[in-house]
Amino acid sequence: MTPIKAIRESLGALLAADTAWLATVTANKISLVMAAFTPSEDLVFADLTLATFDGSTALSAGTGEQQVGNDPLTNEQLVTIKEPAGGWRWETSGVTNLPQTIYGFALSDNTLATLLATALLDTPITLTEAGQEINLGTVRFTVVLEPLA
Repeated sequence: MTPIKAIRESLGALLAADTAWLATVTANKISLVMAAFTPSEDLVFADLTLATFDGSTALSAGTGEQQVGNDPLTNEQLVTIKEPAGGWRWETSGVTNLPQTIYGFALSDNTLATLLATALLDTPITLTEAGQEINLGTVRFTVVLEPLA
């Protein structure tokens, strides 16, 4: 059975507003990952090795209902995680633990215990000196693909 479009599109909106997962009152966090990994829905937070360079502290997402919409080219439903002031940007503020290669990032709960989503960078980035940055831009994930015709 294929649901009607309105039902399919409600899934992302429900998730974006769900106070147990994404619309929390204590901000979810994005962390950089410094060891190679394969994104999977079976990963747990303990499977990841977080970045340890000076300035690598996890950043807090905006609280409350997250943003949701449909990609006009693919009709995929997207949930955009609200970014903090300054965006999803990390800068090496010293040389501790450099060089360090960043492979991707993870969305977790505020305590860095429950993994919610992961992504790989298009190309791993090796940080080698103070003043270098990683900027993720928009952080979002696909909730539902349009059913095949």
